[in-house]
Amino acid sequence: MRMREGAMADKQVERIKYETEVLKFTALITVGIGGGAIGLLLGEPTPLRLGLAGLGFSATLALAVILWRLDRRIRALIAQLKETP
Repeated sequence: MRMREGAMADKQVERIKYETEVLKFTALITVGIGGGAIGLLLGEPTPLRLGLAGLGFSATLALAVILWRLDRRIRALIAQLKETP
């Protein structure tokens, strides 16, 4: 029985590592897209630039929600791992 619990704990640790890497990558993408959207607003305000900046801010907002959910999922996995004897 101990081997099975140990294997499951190892699996959870690997999943936490994977989810953390996804969180880091998503945060990097969010900063990049947000910065690009701000950069578009620094130039001449043409309709194309404003539209693309709006899309960039929408994508940044969507990615921020994804980041929040990923953080919650990682915290739940860590809490679940701590509860395992």
